Amino acid sequence: MARYALIAEPDPHRAAGLLALVAGEGLEGVLARDGAEAQEVVRQRSAPALLLTDLALPRVDGFTLLTWLRERQDAEGTQVVVVTAFDELRVRAWQLKDALGIHSLLSRRAPAETVRDTVRRVLAGQRPLPSTPTENTPDEEHQRLARIEAMRLVDEGPPEAELQELVTEVAQAFAVPVALLTLVLGDRQWFKAHVGLPHALARDRGTPRDWAFCHHVVMGRESLVVPDATRHPVFRDNPLVRDGIVGSYAGAPLVTPGGEVLGTLCVIDTRPLVLGTEDLAALRELARRVAGDLELRSRARMEARDLGRSRQEPSRSEVAALAQIRDAIQALDVATLLVAPGRQPFAGNAALSEMLGLPLEGIPKLTFDDFRQHVAKLTADPSGRSLLLDLASESSRGLHLTLALEHPRPRRIRWVARPFPIPGGTAQLLTLSELGGVSPKDERERMLRVDPLTGLATRRVGEERLLREIGRCRRDGVPCGVLLVDLVGLGRLNLRHGFDAGDNALRDVARRLEDVGVPSGFAVRWEGGTLLVALPGQDARATEALRAQLHEELESFEFHGAAVAVEGEEDPRETLARAHAALARAKADHRARTRTG
Repeated sequence: MARYALIAEPDPHRAAGLLALVAGEGLEGVLARDGAEAQEVVRQRSAPALLLTDLALPRVDGFTLLTWLRERQDAEGTQVVVVTAFDELRVRAWQLKDALGIHSLLSRRAPAETVRDTVRRVLAGQRPLPSTPTENTPDEEHQRLARIEAMRLVDEGPPEAELQELVTEVAQAFAVPVALLTLVLGDRQWFKAHVGLPHALARDRGTPRDWAFCHHVVMGRESLVVPDATRHPVFRDNPLVRDGIVGSYAGAPLVTPGGEVLGTLCVIDTRPLVLGTEDLAALRELARRVAGDLELRSRARMEARDLGRSRQEPSRSEVAALAQIRDAIQALDVATLLVAPGRQPFAGNAALSEMLGLPLEGIPKLTFDDFRQHVAKLTADPSGRSLLLDLASESSRGLHLTLALEHPRPRRIRWVARPFPIPGGTAQLLTLSELGGVSPKDERERMLRVDPLTGLATRRVGEERLLREIGRCRRDGVPCGVLLVDLVGLGRLNLRHGFDAGDNALRDVARRLEDVGVPSGFAVRWEGGTLLVALPGQDARATEALRAQLHEELESFEFHGAAVAVEGEEDPRETLARAHAALARAKADHRARTRTG
């Protein structure tokens, strides 16, 4: 058996820690970001000496991965350590530990020392020490539910239009029928916004908590993906699965800036759901932004209610109210200015300081006119813009403007001022958010369709475009080449020099491949360290020549490449399958040469 450790872990930071851990035990660490990638590694290298895996993996879940592994004759000696955040999945895995060949199960919240000691004992053939339970305590759950109640997020009115628009966009972006914004309450999950639900669930706006996939996300405080719920040992008997409503699920936690998990932003399909790690990262980012917005709006409503109470009741002072809101905006990534009654800047956050080049400690010393003139000087028309930049009237629902900043770099900014009452008068929150030349709706769409690291199209978008392009080439009677490039050793590079080094290498190669694709082709971040270039008009010979040229030009980067072209009436998916197979052969040949050399 090959003496290597396979780490199936979608999170790059945790993966780096596990890679360092197995290296300390004298094993080569090989990283797979999802279950399908882990299967491919085993096919190419044979079964590992050690498998460290989560149970909630994209594309192929951990239960399926372990079942598949145990069917291989060469995996009899593979030691398996499961590390997961989801308690009920861990309990079910322990019940199946003999069938799945699991030697130890740990909570994601287990200390690093516990994980290291467990790996050592498993490799040595010793029984691991029992781990300390790490489930949420009743006090933590009580505090979480109290926070939801205090924020007054559950109401009897119809879903808010803005949140309905959000879930509709998410469903469209992920090509699924159902998307939900849920709050997990004491005995049920409640849908704050929803699209695509059957009539009965839409009418009730919720289900029992025992049925809720989102319950696991909240308790685990992490994203959960269930690629095929109908075959999953924990979820296949769920009433929503039996009734054909949920066939697959992916959800990200709504974590407020204060750290409370309110619920989830999730997508559901009736069929198996194939999501990559980039898709889940986009879903997590959207959930984080939504949670921050819910927190901010809740604070504004709470202050408004305080002002509406009887004047005979004691109320907080104006300064105390402003100080509370000031603390809340510090955790926001959106540039925000808190303006006290009388148009006096009270505080800003780090995002505002970075965007405008204003020191935080100097903001309270400015007048509002000073502030808007500073912003105007960053635009192309300082004299004209300073007259437009203002706060909202106290009786309005807000002021919305768009302006173009020229310094320190060109960009479009949305200026939004929202008034809200506090004891002593009306304060305002002024937010400055970068548009990048698009509307907020388009910006959310971009997050789901553009890889944030490389700027290339995501696999979801790239695959759709590639299929369309191949169809066009067939109609025009011209060939279409496909080039796959896989960077080797990104995990080792990250481990030795930090994630910035790996990210920079990936970006550099992506820029070169993007140049190769123009004018008629395009590049895609396919998955992990693998990039794809579509080359309309290029036959197999020309595509292979380009691969060889890139190999010489990018000799400072260690990578494998595979070049194919569409053949006759071949199904485009078969073309992709041939490209993947060619890439796998190139990687296997490289490993063989390395071992014999």
